[in-house]
Amino acid sequence: MKTQMTDKRFERLKGVCMVGAAVALSFLLEFCLGSFPVGIFRFPLNMLVLALWMVLMTMMYRGRGHSVCARFMLSREATWLALGMMVAIGITLGLQREPSSTAWPVVVSFLFVQSHLLLVFVRGWRNGRGIRWRFCLTHAGLLLALGAGFWGAPDREQLRMPVHPYPSNEAFTMEGAPRILPYTIELADFVIEESENGTPTHYEAQIGVDDKLVTLKVNHPYARTISEKIYLVSFSTTPQGERYAIVEIVYEPWQWLSAAGIIMLIAGAMLLFVQGPRNLRIEN
Repeated sequence: MKTQMTDKRFERLKGVCMVGAAVALSFLLEFCLGSFPVGIFRFPLNMLVLALWMVLMTMMYRGRGHSVCARFMLSREATWLALGMMVAIGITLGLQREPSSTAWPVVVSFLFVQSHLLLVFVRGWRNGRGIRWRFCLTHAGLLLALGAGFWGAPDREQLRMPVHPYPSNEAFTMEGAPRILPYTIELADFVIEESENGTPTHYEAQIGVDDKLVTLKVNHPYARTISEKIYLVSFSTTPQGERYAIVEIVYEPWQWLSAAGIIMLIAGAMLLFVQGPRNLRIEN
């Protein structure tokens, strides 16, 4: 009995060391190569990699009886390690002026967290009494919410566009490449409030999008669709002295999946509340 417990502890320590080595390697890659090349994994390559990852996780789960890695990924130590990684990622990104989730350590940590969640979900979605709905909603919801941002990141597109008092549909990528939008945007009105020394303190713009008049303010975007938002970024002046607005168009095609995951998380939390603390237990 004591030998079995020692072997288990050794296995889990070995698993922690393996994850630590992977994270250390990710820092080395970040130092040598720079950020993770997210752009090369655009659709359909990200879908192929996602399918391959799910197949590998399924094979790992099926071979858990003789796989040290699989047993560690299903252990309580892996759960605490995943929680610690999420806290570290949140703090790191929160302290950055311009948060970037493309660093190698962030990518490796997100992949570990999702792998752990998927294996835990496959193990526990059903028991002898049937489907565990609360467990499924909370774990699958979290998996979808995280996965949409992770696997959908390569398909995210960020465009900038000058908006003048005439319709235009030409925007530009952050690298300066032109993009033609399937709709036009034009400036209807632009209001700037300035301090006594001429420094802008507030500005907002009324723009026409799809023949609809909308008001944009800083940090108050217009959601054209669930996957596309238009932000007011700044303003500038033409050589003739005419002011115009600068907007940012953010297209996130996986946003609906993230929204579905959040809804599932809320539904799982409601079930937890309805069922009460008597049935509360750790389900992982």
